[in-house]
Amino acid sequence: MRALTSAELAWWRAQVTRLAPLGDADVAAVAGQLRMRMLADGEAYLRSGAPATAVGLVRSGLLREAFLVADGRERVRAFGIAGDFAGSLSDLLAGGAARCEVIACAPTRIVTLPWAAVTAAMAARPAWRAVLAAATQRLYLIKAEREYELMALDAAARYQRFRARMGAAGDELPLVHVASYLGITPEHLSRLRRRLGLARARPAAASRSPRRSRS
Repeated sequence: MRALTSAELAWWRAQVTRLAPLGDADVAAVAGQLRMRMLADGEAYLRSGAPATAVGLVRSGLLREAFLVADGRERVRAFGIAGDFAGSLSDLLAGGAARCEVIACAPTRIVTLPWAAVTAAMAARPAWRAVLAAATQRLYLIKAEREYELMALDAAARYQRFRARMGAAGDELPLVHVASYLGITPEHLSRLRRRLGLARARPAAASRSPRRSRS
């Protein structure tokens, strides 16, 4: 990991300020602890069972968030692209071991901030409490939309919404991960793609991720 350039810090501030206004002193309270983390394709930002200790913001690249089930398979709950938060807020708030995995699906850069720095800033500066409240609201609305898609829409409609949301980044993902997110089998997704006249996606074998993580 490395310190941010002035341009990267300005980008981070612009993204966070979309949630709630931050003054110069609010930014200065955490700026010294911001770091840029670079992940290779398949590298973990967070592993289940490890402590969740930081919150990130994706500068570039592509992430998937997933739960591991008993047989070792993943259940994908979300994808992250530039401008999205990285990490698991529920695990940060609960403390202890993380239940969620966050894995790079392409070379990815994340601006990361220790959660301890966020909580210290919230204790001292009201603007940071407003940021957390707005971020929590945003994540709640995303969760509600996800529940609506899974419970009220058919697979074709869910896939169309996924493609509209992800854009070209969605075509870089292995079908097995997209199918898991949609709640269908890879074979079903392949049939949907053929019906839509889409080219074959990235093969699943390319998505295997090492258990080691490096900073």
